[in-house]
Amino acid sequence: MSERVYPDEWHYYEALGEDHGVSGIRAFEQPDPSSFPDQRLRDEPLFKRLILSQRDMSHALSALTFIFQEVDFEARYSLEELRRFRCYETTFIVAYSRPFTESRGGLPRLSYKALGVRLTKFTRSIHESILAKRDKIFAHSDPSAVDYYASVMNFRRPDGSEFSVLGPTRFREGFELDETELRRANVLAECLLHTISSLLHEMHPNFSAGLPQHDFREDRSS
Repeated sequence: MSERVYPDEWHYYEALGEDHGVSGIRAFEQPDPSSFPDQRLRDEPLFKRLILSQRDMSHALSALTFIFQEVDFEARYSLEELRRFRCYETTFIVAYSRPFTESRGGLPRLSYKALGVRLTKFTRSIHESILAKRDKIFAHSDPSAVDYYASVMNFRRPDGSEFSVLGPTRFREGFELDETELRRANVLAECLLHTISSLLHEMHPNFSAGLPQHDFREDRSS
């Protein structure tokens, strides 16, 4: 990769003392759900949406893991292999976008605002690019977004009459996102899953009565 993968704004350092700390990369600063208004923490449709979103982000991250494990971005691959990689990318795009799209089950769309996250212009552009690709390429086929080449082959019969055949349509196979974009998307999805899980943990006492219970408390009276 010729360009720097992660922008400066994603690099952080958290001091743990005068001379030591931890550093890393994150797409956005994690919010503190304990500071959220009580009304949001008691929002049952949001709670259900977040539970489903855990699955969606887990699927998205698994698809990216398969890509990074199996793809050499400098290598050439057969058509069959390119289409297999495209399946992984499709799963990532669709799974990441699912929480942010309309649901037939009556649940609200997820938003970063509901999660208490304020995205920078750079990070929001990544998020919006993924959703746009979902709408135009991966969930639907927008003619303006799909690259293809179609041709007509013309022939003449021995009797002089002519006919034509539509040749095999060729599509641009392979990834829509390049390696840099995929690695940035991976960080974004990881941060999003962490934020979802943290908010669910803060909300769950308000809905625990309706959830299956597992008791791990020890009886220390004996």
